[in-house]
Amino acid sequence: MSGGSYNYICYTIENELYGRMYDTELNDLIKDFSKLVHDLEWWVSGDTSEATYRESVDKFKKKWFNGNRKERLKGYIDKELEKTKKELYKMLGEKVDYNDEDE
Repeated sequence: MSGGSYNYICYTIENELYGRMYDTELNDLIKDFSKLVHDLEWWVSGDTSEATYRESVDKFKKKWFNGNRKERLKGYIDKELEKTKKELYKMLGEKVDYNDEDE
């Protein structure tokens, strides 16, 4: 079998909601949640092990339920500031390092 025990809902979640929440933090939550649902679907379909799914659950819970929201929000701020800084330097004709961009 090839995943999809829940009718590939993981892709529906990501395709329909990611980038459309009008909130950076919620968009990241949707992306992470769709990955978690993907791993659930693939485990239930017999394509991955329960251990793989449980690792995904632990990773998701650690990120979203361990009270590290302030640090996560600081990361969003730093990322946006860095992106703005690069755009402004490009306007000056400065060379910009693209290796660490997520676009």
